[in-house]
Amino acid sequence: MADNNPKKNASAKAKPKRSVGRWFKERFSELKKVSWPTFPEVMKTLGIVLLVVLAFFVVFFLFDLALGELYKLLVTGIESETTAAFLPKVFSLFTRLI
Repeated sequence: MADNNPKKNASAKAKPKRSVGRWFKERFSELKKVSWPTFPEVMKTLGIVLLVVLAFFVVFFLFDLALGELYKLLVTGIESETTAAFLPKVFSLFTRLI
């Protein structure tokens, strides 16, 4: 059951006050314990991240390009003159990718 004694609840909630200087001192002592990566490790990880981002960019760009052209086909119709010239280019692009 819940304890309704106000003195007991007040003492349980009261926390000792700490100075700001002590707070910073504790944080810096924790940061000294951290195992920081070396510069070559950081550069290797950065390279991996940049390659993954570039790969996703290329994939999403190609999907966007393909979906944009499909949308144009839907809007203009397959029988239009520009589509007849465009379709061989699309097929050759996809055959080079595969």
